[in-house]
This record gives sequence, structure tokens and C-alpha cells, in this order.
Amino acid sequence: MGRRIAATIAGVVALTLGTVGSAAGSAGTAATEGATLGPEGYKTLRLGQSEREAEATGLVRDRQTGDPCHVYNLAAGEGQRNVDSGVFVDPVKGVVMIGGTVRSHTPEGVTLGSRLERVRAAYPSLRQVPPMEWVYEAPVPGNPAAAYRFAVDERDRVADFALEARDMGACG
Repeated sequence: MGRRIAATIAGVVALTLGTVGSAAGSAGTAATEGATLGPEGYKTLRLGQSEREAEATGLVRDRQTGDPCHVYNLAAGEGQRNVDSGVFVDPVKGVVMIGGTVRSHTPEGVTLGSRLERVRAAYPSLRQVPPMEWVYEAPVPGNPAAAYRFAVDERDRVADFALEARDMGACG
């Protein structure tokens, strides 16, 4: 959980400083035409896939080794993402997190730039994740083994979002 929290905090701080601000601000509706993140994965990238299977999709690049969690960036053509987001791979559990981009959205239409009230309407079971008042989690309809995580900025817009396995193993 520590690595995930650090990544979320770093991403929200970067957004606040303007790193991804213009992309997120305009993405609230544009991404609904892009690829769907959830309920099992993103395009051919799936939660639970082995690292080798994830690499074979061609959707992940730039492996960063952790100990023992590995983090990848989505391929550049998949859209701009928030800083410190990406694809997290546990050596035993496989892909455990897939971060959203300006070109992706949940099946319920939530994406970077969506308003918090839109997220609440799409996910009535949305709850804050203490101690961070800007991070929320919701069950994934159709996948009880996963959750969506949303970080919102000071304007109550989605600054980062991800599809996560409930058990993230060494990446959690």
C-alpha cells in the first residue's frame, strides 16, 4: 500500500504543479471515445497476466524495476498519463494495477478531468481512502476482485485513476 499511496500523492502533486493539468482538464469527455479501462483490464492487457504476457501485448514499455514490484509505462500511443501512474506488475500475482490516461475511461464513462460528482453518480459505493482526503475507491462492477481508485485535484476533478486488483501483492 505504501508504494501505491506514494505514487498517488506524487501524481496529484505533479498535477497541481501543472505537469498534466491541461491534458486532464480537457479530457473529461474526450476519453469516452477511447479505450475502456475495466472491468478486467485495458485492451489486451489484463489484471493477473504474467509479466511476460503483459509485455507481449505491446501496450507496456520502459520497465522500471522495483523490489520486487515492476512498473511499466503504457505505450506512448495510449495517451498522456499522470506522473507515477502506469502498469504495476507483481512477480507472483502478475499485473495488479493499470493506470488511466487521457484516452481511456471506465465503462461508466469516468476519465481524467471528470468531476467528482460524476464519479459519485457512476459509483454509488465510492468511499474516501483515509488519510488522504483526495483519494477515493469504488468496487468495479462485474469484477469483485478489483477496485477503481480515483485521485481528485483541488477543483474536484479526477487527476488520476486506475484499475487495481484488490490484492496487489508486493506492489500494494
